[in-house]
Amino acid sequence: MKFEDFLSKSYVILDPKVKTKKELFKILASFLYEKGIIKNEEKFFNDLLENEKKGTTGIGEGIAFPHLMMDELGRSYIIITRLKKPIDYNSIDGKPVNLVILFLSHKDNREEYLRNLSQIARRLQKEQTIKEIIEAKTPESIILILTSKYKENFWTKNSRVFYFLITTFVTFILFKIIFPSLDIPENEITKASNYLKFNEILWINKQILSASVFLATVTGTLLFWHHRVAIASLGLGVLLLSGVMDIHTAIEFMSIPTILFIISMMVIISYFESVGLFDYLILNIIKRIGPYPRRIFFILMLFSGILGGFVGEITAILVLVLIAISLCDKLDLEVFPFIIGLVFTTNNASALTMIGNPIGIYIAFAGHLTFLDFLRWATPISFGCTILISFILIFIFRNYLPKVLKIDLKKIIISQNVNNIKKIKVAEILFLILIFLIGLSKKIDQILKLETNTTLVAIPLLFVGLIVFAEKKNGKNLITKGVDWWSIIFFMFLFAKAACLEYTGVTIKLSYSILNLAKKISIPFISPEYTLTIILLIIITIFTGITSGFVDNLPIIAALVPVIKNLKFIGLAHSNILWWGLLFGGCFGGNLTMIGSSANMVALSLYEKYEGKVVHFSNWLKYGLPIFFISIIIALISLIIQIPFSL
Repeated sequence: MKFEDFLSKSYVILDPKVKTKKELFKILASFLYEKGIIKNEEKFFNDLLENEKKGTTGIGEGIAFPHLMMDELGRSYIIITRLKKPIDYNSIDGKPVNLVILFLSHKDNREEYLRNLSQIARRLQKEQTIKEIIEAKTPESIILILTSKYKENFWTKNSRVFYFLITTFVTFILFKIIFPSLDIPENEITKASNYLKFNEILWINKQILSASVFLATVTGTLLFWHHRVAIASLGLGVLLLSGVMDIHTAIEFMSIPTILFIISMMVIISYFESVGLFDYLILNIIKRIGPYPRRIFFILMLFSGILGGFVGEITAILVLVLIAISLCDKLDLEVFPFIIGLVFTTNNASALTMIGNPIGIYIAFAGHLTFLDFLRWATPISFGCTILISFILIFIFRNYLPKVLKIDLKKIIISQNVNNIKKIKVAEILFLILIFLIGLSKKIDQILKLETNTTLVAIPLLFVGLIVFAEKKNGKNLITKGVDWWSIIFFMFLFAKAACLEYTGVTIKLSYSILNLAKKISIPFISPEYTLTIILLIIITIFTGITSGFVDNLPIIAALVPVIKNLKFIGLAHSNILWWGLLFGGCFGGNLTMIGSSANMVALSLYEKYEGKVVHFSNWLKYGLPIFFISIIIALISLIIQIPFSL
């Protein structure tokens, strides 16, 4: 386990009323007993006192590091206690203590204990860090402060800035070399689509700048996650001032319907949370499944897949991430495996049907595919991948997910809102109606002859209006506090710059480059009838997957659709199979990086808001990369086998 994994808001005690060291130790013993970590309060209390007699754990500057090695522990713990009023602790500098960090570990894990102690000590070397912890108002804030990495010398302190500047400069130079040499071929499709203009010097310069700014935004976001809005804002400002796009185009590219949908769902979810709906659902999950974390994990992953496939990935993530966070709080489980697991399964399962992901609808219209076509080609592969990924994740996170919890379920504290069963039942009915209407949104659009996705946006807005009106004074709080406005602004700016790649012809040139590459590759022992189709399927699926890990998948799909249409036009055998490669690449690619899909960013925003932790790029990639390639390989093998059955 990494150092950050031992930190949890569940193990933060803020401002307990204590006047002496003994009172503090009694508070700690009681706290740990209630959590089910220790079995004997009195023995633990006495052990702490005995350990202090060997030498004070008050290291000075108002900090104490008490610690115990215990045979009964299955893992290590870090318990943080911030005191409102400093107490006498017999510290080595004689100063009172107001920050106590207790380390618990098994006797065989001494190395792990020393590593955790070293990490905490490093983070507390700066006076500013201690001051921020003392002034912190929530457990989440303290966790966020301790998981932020501080550097010592000038280079290490500013290394990310240097990496960002160097990467931006190098990519700009590379793009100045590459884009002038990429030409879109002249044919009936490129003439009709007016794509040939992208070969002109004016548009080439726009391509260089838009690609450079977008890649700089991606790099900056990954390196400076806390400053992502600033990075995205700066990039958008550059594109506007340089004339790459005008203000009206920028607003159009911000995907306002998607933004309205996310805002509306955040308000609705906040309301459901406030009435205790999620606590009620959690209580029922625990009652039915029991204290078996791996079973609970699998059920949540499966549910996220089904929900993501039929009502969309963003809706599924908004609902299930909050359920997972609340559930982990109740059972003292690490939240991260649930968060990243829900994202992976939701992204994979968004290919189940044409309504699970916006690109599904886009591809369906472009390829004249029906709902039954999706059931035949997409559903089996997507569902199979989702199930397999769930089992793989259980294996990967087996150390975080014990087979059974040593906890008395009757002692689990559920929010008192659960007592208001009538209000919860009303919320439950509203929730089911909402999900049902979202699932039927496309059909409602057709019946009412509305523009595509009008109902998808209108239904949540209607629910918001009804809820805010019914809640009266609390309605304003649902809007102001229930919506993560920081993330909403980031989404708007990022969507605008991602769409600008299509607008300037970047993704279109890349798609034709793929076609040229495929024509140069041959496969031995494969019939010429299938060779080019297989090569194009592999290239398009992998290219779409990798690029969708860094760019919103819709512009990528929009750029590649004309290529597939062109391949059908020139008579490529079994070309319909390419639509499914496009679908799986776009959906599965979302798992590759933190910004691979809107669902990822929504989930991470909720994780940061409720847990006070940030997922770093390297930590995400460690899990996202293998999951991505396993899913893509399964999809490719399944599709290649079925090429003879494709038109």
